[in-house]
Order: sequence, then structure tokens, then C-alpha cells
Amino acid sequence: MLKIRESAQEILNLYNYFDGAIIFDKNGIAVYYHNKRPKINDLREEDVVGRHLSEIYPLLDLEKSTIMEALTKGTPTANMMQTVTTFKGQRIRQINTTIPIFEEGNIIGAAEVSRYVTGQGSFPNIYVTPMDVGNHKLYTVEDIKSVWPGMEQIKKIIAKVADTDSSVLIYGKTGTGKEMVAEAIHTGGKRKQKRFIAQNCGAIPENLLESILFGTVRGSFTGAENRTGLMEAADGGTLFLDEINTMGLALQAKLLKAIEDGVITRVGDVEPIPVNVRIIAASNQEPLELVEAGSMRSDLYYRLKVVQINLPTLKEREGDLPYLTDYFIRKYNKALGKQILGLSREAEMFFQSYDWPGNVRELKNTIEGCFNFVTGTLIRMEDISWYDEANENGGVEKPVLKGTLKETVKAYEKRLIEEALSRSDNLSQATDLLGITRQNLNNKIREYGLTLAGPVITE
Repeated sequence: MLKIRESAQEILNLYNYFDGAIIFDKNGIAVYYHNKRPKINDLREEDVVGRHLSEIYPLLDLEKSTIMEALTKGTPTANMMQTVTTFKGQRIRQINTTIPIFEEGNIIGAAEVSRYVTGQGSFPNIYVTPMDVGNHKLYTVEDIKSVWPGMEQIKKIIAKVADTDSSVLIYGKTGTGKEMVAEAIHTGGKRKQKRFIAQNCGAIPENLLESILFGTVRGSFTGAENRTGLMEAADGGTLFLDEINTMGLALQAKLLKAIEDGVITRVGDVEPIPVNVRIIAASNQEPLELVEAGSMRSDLYYRLKVVQINLPTLKEREGDLPYLTDYFIRKYNKALGKQILGLSREAEMFFQSYDWPGNVRELKNTIEGCFNFVTGTLIRMEDISWYDEANENGGVEKPVLKGTLKETVKAYEKRLIEEALSRSDNLSQATDLLGITRQNLNNKIREYGLTLAGPVITE
């Protein structure tokens, strides 16, 4: 059981975002369940854990079940649209990715992560029009809020390139708004009535990413079906590839060829399929440095950077910190029915002195978090959940010798990782804050029993 949960935790850590996650043992019995959106899916942990797959979804055809495919054949499935009916009679549309769990070559379980679909669409982050799918509306250039003159120049560039078909490469640190810019380019151009598809390349295992991008044909590998890839699905629209720097070099070559030729070939097929798709890529590391380090192909780099947009950090955007602080306070006042007037003097001084490594996203998340604790009309230091009044050195706890040197270092390291995870939406953001690799962070998460999304999986 412990091996199932450890392996499943590794799988869950690969995904930046999911609405629900369920883990089964080799007999099809649920051993873990987490649901982030109970208003859409009312199943709770106590409803699911300990039940067989067929009990949870009594109308499910087990012969066609992706969970059973994973448990019996070891077949992974990515981004499959499914409609299931729970034993409570609730019908749920969701996009599932299912991964088998192995130990010494034997299947010991399967994990499935889901995104619930409340509108049209058949892939994660697909929007047929700017108003489509769930409660998300694609951003326009007018949604980019700033009083810094340099941002106005960036908005002018967005407006100029929006109506062209040129590839765009966006570079910016975590939380600077790369996906917002990509959406603004799409909604400002002639492709705005077509699909916008966003895929974080770092959120998908390398062996699945090619199938997700280009699609598959039945029989190309065990359990493969005829399935449309994201480039084909985005035909006529825009495909946004975030964290392009995490894509393997071999797949980069295939992506380059697809962009150059305007055709793709599904995995296992020989027939070319013409596609008309605009590619917008993003990297949280300086692209030219990636080329020099050998982690990005130079020919792909020069093909993508027909237009390159460099996004500044929040600290570089003079005047934007107080402006955006006020903007987010007004936003959450409206959303949550509160009357917060601003920051206390102490909190304002802290906001001004803090480096904001997570940039605008971290500022937004911090203010949202404060709204959970604030009791008066001003946000105070005690309302910032991740700040300790006793902290020194820029808000990071000063290490105090407790036990042996090794024990002290490990305790302090755990504290830093916990802080980074609490201030991050995904593993990539956390690795940026800590300055370590994803593999190193995953190892530390397992070592200390930590998690990014949902409860810690323990024995």
C-alpha cells in the first residue's frame, strides 16, 4: 500500500492543476480520493475510499474503462474526455489522465487525475470562444493592468502581432503573466473565434507529451486508440506551449518540423495531416541561455522567436506594486463582499521591501490569502499566513541549532521547502523559488512527506 501511495504522489506532483484525483490498488479498490470542486462533484473521500471502481461508477463499462486498461494492461491514457455517473446519480463530464503504477515490472495500482468540464471543449484549457468553458474567460490586452510605462509598450507589441500568424516566444519569470499575454494575443487577432489550447509541457511526462501534441492511431502501442492531438485540435486557432524549455530535444525537432511544414503525423501513422495553427511558446528561463546550455535547439529557438516578448518582474515595474495591491483588494472586496480599505503601515512597508519572487501571481495569491484572515478594514502582518513576525532575513526564519547540525539543517531545509510550496501554484514555481531541479524537489517532497496539491499521502 505504501508503494502505491508513494508512486501516486510522484504522479500527482507532475500535474500543475487538477480538480480531482483518485488512486486504485491492483484490485480496483479506491485507496485515495481528493476532490477540489465539491460544487461540481459532490463525492467525498468517505464515499469513495474502500469501494470498487464498479461501485463508485455503477454504469461504467469496465471493458472500456481507462482505469481497468491501466490496471490490466499497464496502458496510460492522456486527456480523454469522459462522462461518468456516480452511485449518487450525478453525471460529471471530465478530462482524465490515467497512469498505471508499477513495482519491479508488476502493476500494483493506477492513478487518475481529472479536470471537470462545465462548458464545451474536449481538451484541458480549450476555449472555443473567449467566453467559453466553465468560469474562465480568456484575457484581452485590456486585462493587463499596469501603470508602468514599459508595460504600455508591451501591450502595443501584443496589439501589433495579434493579427498576424507569426510564432511568438514569451520569456518571463514565474508569475509575470506569460499565459495572460498569450491569451491576449489570441483574443486580439483574427483567430479569436477559434480554439485557444494551452498545454504546460512540464506537467506531462515526456513519454506522453508527443502523443498529446500529435495524436495517436489505433495499435501504435499497446492500448493506443485513434485520438486527435492538440495541434490538430487547435487547427485554425492558437496552441500555447508553456515551459517549452522542459521539452526533450527529440520532441523539439518534431515540433520544429511540424511548424515549418504545416503538417503533423500522429504517433504510429504515416499519413500527414495539414494543420493551420499559431504557436505561442513560453519559457521561465532566458531562451538564449537555454540554447547555449544545450537544453533548447537553436533552430527551434530562432523559429519561435519571430517575435519575442520579454516580461519584467514585479520589482522592475515601477509603481505597479501599490497599484496592483489596490486592484486586487478591490477585486476580492467585490468577490467576497468585504470592505477592506488597504494595508496597515507595517504591511505596506513589508510589501515594499519584499522581493516578490513569484511576481504578480504571488502578490495576487498573498492578498487572496489575507482575505481569509483579516478582521478589520486593513490587512495587517498577522493576516499574511506565510509570514512569521519573528522572522528575520527578509521573512525567512533564522536557523537555530536544534539537536545535531545535520538535524538542524534538515529541519531548516524542510521549513524552506514548505514555504516555497505554500507560495506556489505548481512545482515549476517552487523550483524557481528554491533554485533546485524538479527531480531534487520531488525527492525532498518524498523525504519530508510534503505535498503541493491536496493532502499529504501517508500510510
